[in-house]
Amino acid sequence: MCRKSKPSNRSCKVALAFVIDTALNACQVGLFSHKDGSVSEVVALREHMTRGHQEFIGPAALQCFEIAGINPRGVDILGVTLGPGSFTGLRVGLSFAKGMASGLGIGLRGFSTLELMGRAANFDNQRRLVAHDAGRGQLYGQRLDADNIVSPPESYDIVKLDEIDMGNGWDWLIGSAAPLLAERFPQAQIAADVLPDLKAMATLCFAQTTAYDDLTPLYMRDADAKVSDKSVINFA
Repeated sequence: MCRKSKPSNRSCKVALAFVIDTALNACQVGLFSHKDGSVSEVVALREHMTRGHQEFIGPAALQCFEIAGINPRGVDILGVTLGPGSFTGLRVGLSFAKGMASGLGIGLRGFSTLELMGRAANFDNQRRLVAHDAGRGQLYGQRLDADNIVSPPESYDIVKLDEIDMGNGWDWLIGSAAPLLAERFPQAQIAADVLPDLKAMATLCFAQTTAYDDLTPLYMRDADAKVSDKSVINFA
């Protein structure tokens, strides 16, 4: 069944999703087609970076549509990562996605960074523990079982990992903190250098569920920058 966010004169046989990820050390955008229950990449762009997402995302999005030869108004649904990840990166991606959704008059769905890392095709039908080293002694984790049933993301104190029940029998440890757990789960394979999977995000954009309609960012901890409680400086 083809789902439309707004009327279109295009055939209902093919729908398009545009997805955005700026949560971690990369900026990714991609255009995907959905037809007869199958999702295929049209074009995707990725640039590894620790900062500068705001300078990259606009030109990258434009380049995607130019390469595909598709007008942005042909897109049916948008997707964006909500975190956990970089505070600045998350705000850049979510603000851009919201502005695009508003301008095009189409729906927007939000996704956990960790879930999308675990949903890469080569991990399907296996038990996965996604673990991201968040710095400051924290680890963010999320579990996916062999049937893709997903637990909520959690925050752990790295110093106390031995005291925390993180499950067992994992086939894969995924993410930057995976090596920290290798000794605890010696049977698991490790994939440390993994980004959120754009095709998985596009696939979930078309899923018949409301689970991804909440766009609340998954910051997992307070931002470093605080609003000043000092008086406004008077330059008069």
